[in-house]
Amino acid sequence: MSLLIALALAVAPPLAGGWSPVEQPGDDHEVRAAALALVRHLPVKGQNLRHIDSASQQVVAGMRYRLTVRLTNGRTWRGTVWHRLDGTYVVSELRQARGRAHQETKTNN
Repeated sequence: MSLLIALALAVAPPLAGGWSPVEQPGDDHEVRAAALALVRHLPVKGQNLRHIDSASQQVVAGMRYRLTVRLTNGRTWRGTVWHRLDGTYVVSELRQARGRAHQETKTNN
């Protein structure tokens, strides 16, 4: 019985409103735009996006992205970016890997 439940959970589609992984985040233009919005809000200046290490997305009133990005200095940052229906990005839960969180900010793009 538990094997049947495990199999059912393994093949079940993601729940509406749940987080779904982005398979190739570096190739997705929307994910890249969200990652660039995240990098613009970092407390370190003069660094650029080197790589999107991981991304997941959630359909809300727009799209939310949970991102892990690597900068040109080799540091890794994590954050959540909400791409709102009006085209603005809201960056929240921003923290350096093994770092502390920073408060939410909003930008227009």
